[in-house]
Amino acid sequence: MRPLVCLVLLAFLRLSPSLAEDDIKNPHEGDPAAIAKGYDLFAARCAFCHGGHGMGAKGPALTAGHYKRGGSNLTLFSTIATGRPGTQMGAFGGMLSADEIWDIIAYIRDETRKQQEAGDHE
Repeated sequence: MRPLVCLVLLAFLRLSPSLAEDDIKNPHEGDPAAIAKGYDLFAARCAFCHGGHGMGAKGPALTAGHYKRGGSNLTLFSTIATGRPGTQMGAFGGMLSADEIWDIIAYIRDETRKQQEAGDHE
């Protein structure tokens, strides 16, 4: 069921080219429980490549506030679910539910905000 949810969402988003990427709202953004779950998921699935707290390692930093291919919720969701062909970024849509992907994005957004407030990224 998890892959089906991700595929349906991605199909809808790809079939709606007029839909601005900014129009996709993360239903879990700002939810402390979702952010905590996103932290655990990030630590288990993402930190090996993207570093602790998303600061970057062999993969790019995810908490610097800018992204090579855009940082909209749609782009982040799509990247996590389907990966990036030609790179080491694999697809996690078959392993993570849509809710879990939103939790990871909520964590990334929260961590980015915290790091920017602390002056860790300019």
